[in-house]
Amino acid sequence: MGNKAKRLSEDQISQIAERIGEQLKQERVSTTNRVERSTGYRPNRAGRTSAYVVGAASGLVLAIAAPLLRPLMRSAIKGGIVVGRYARQAGSNIKEQFEDIVSEAEAELDREKGESEEEV
Repeated sequence: MGNKAKRLSEDQISQIAERIGEQLKQERVSTTNRVERSTGYRPNRAGRTSAYVVGAASGLVLAIAAPLLRPLMRSAIKGGIVVGRYARQAGSNIKEQFEDIVSEAEAELDREKGESEEEV
């Protein structure tokens, strides 16, 4: 080729693009056929398109509703913090009661041990 680059005409470029498009289409069809044969699954293009539309719409709704959702989320988080504090307090109370029961049981064992040693 040398230093001069060969320029492609628009017709040549469109032919190349068409060939690539056909190859990709054939590859997609063969891949889909393989999937259908091996799994029995048939993709639903209308379902895929509607899923994209629903996803985009939900993202749009969230973006629009974000200022309204902020106070609601703050309230939910505050509620979670309150529940967490209550659970922590309840757990602390249960732990304290368990420790009391353990110390009472140890005291009873020591007392019983002392009484058995006096009898001997």
